[in-house]
Amino acid sequence: MLAEIEIKTKQLLSDAIGENTDLGYYRIKKIIKSKSVKINGVRVNTDMNVNAGDVVHVYFADREKDSIEVVYRDENILVVNKNAGIEVQGEDSLTERINNILTDATAVPVHRLDRNTMGLVVFALNKTAENELLESFKIRDIDKTYTCVVVGAPKQQSAKLKAYLFKDARKSMVYISDVPKQGYLPIETHYTLLKKLGELSLLEVKLVTGRTHQIRAQLAHINLPILGDGKYGINKINRRYRVKTQLLCCTKITFHFKQGALKYLDGKSVVLNIDLTQYYKK
Repeated sequence: MLAEIEIKTKQLLSDAIGENTDLGYYRIKKIIKSKSVKINGVRVNTDMNVNAGDVVHVYFADREKDSIEVVYRDENILVVNKNAGIEVQGEDSLTERINNILTDATAVPVHRLDRNTMGLVVFALNKTAENELLESFKIRDIDKTYTCVVVGAPKQQSAKLKAYLFKDARKSMVYISDVPKQGYLPIETHYTLLKKLGELSLLEVKLVTGRTHQIRAQLAHINLPILGDGKYGINKINRRYRVKTQLLCCTKITFHFKQGALKYLDGKSVVLNIDLTQYYKK
């Protein structure tokens, strides 16, 4: 939610926001610190004096419109369900919305999902948890499971797909090869057929490697494009089912910590129960 405030007299920024919104003092301080305020178009992160004639823009989460579905939380981590159409980081992002709501901690994302991919995102709530989670994701010691709706039916009930991926950052595209090529990195994706849905199928997918667009591109490479994927999918079929974003969702995250502050999470799985068939016209 964006509020525009025209300053009438010299005063503290926090006082101006307080007088023109229903936000409490501590939440205002947190919003300013999270760089969600602009004075005359310039983003600020400290409380300061504003002068008559200044224009202040402040973003704060609408409790209903920008509500966040918390799937798991403890003193160290937060796991939420990200909707399609929102970035994990940046302006008006999932991270910004969470931190505009939280009053007792600052959430830092430790991995990401594509803008139009739904599902579980993990945040650290303190520096120790951030360091341990980042290291665990780096060495691929956290298991991520996805569910997706694809066009077509797999030839096998389950399979372990191995190939090579090249990322073209300029085009924001990736390309798949079955054989090694210069500049291509090895990838591995496992899938299991959960249910046939006419000309569509519901798959469970597990990442072994975690490259950009890996699931979307590798499934498309074996003629199982994800429904709604405008980049690697079949637009004619996407339009028929009235789906504008890929039906790909991170539905399960399993932690592995043999030591450290997060050892209590070892073996714990956070699961999101979601019916992806609700997102397309049957």
